[in-house]
Amino acid sequence: MEEKKYTIGGKTYIQKPLVLGQWRQLNEVVQTVLLPEELDIKSLIVAFGSRLFTALAIIVTEEGKSPRDKNIAALADEIEFGVTPEEALEIIADFFALNPMLSLLNSIDGLINRIKERLGGIGSRNSATSAAAATLPAAAGSSGTSLPPAAETGPPAS
Repeated sequence: MEEKKYTIGGKTYIQKPLVLGQWRQLNEVVQTVLLPEELDIKSLIVAFGSRLFTALAIIVTEEGKSPRDKNIAALADEIEFGVTPEEALEIIADFFALNPMLSLLNSIDGLINRIKERLGGIGSRNSATSAAAATLPAAAGSSGTSLPPAAETGPPAS
């Protein structure tokens, strides 16, 4: 697994492909961002505004630590006042190199299609069988017992 290294505030930080927890954190930031149709690095930075520091803090982690153990707000502050615009652009470019979005989206789309095929196949094979096997409680013979004999309609025998 490839990783990138950066020095921020005298500490070494690394960036690797994101883990699910980082995707969740990044999603919370991205939800508040209005992304432009023409997406490039400059428009991305402008769209994120001050949330860019938080996004960068999510995607980099201090060397030797887990992404779970970092203080995102403190790291965002460190990035805001310790990273040059060129370094921020490098981190963003590395993010897209380590997390190929198009490939990820295609993988997700393929997975969803396979799940739909399996669910559709199961439902279409079993739907007629399960409907035919259904028996109402009042139906004869479903529990292995017989119905009580019907009452006779004639006059009582003497």
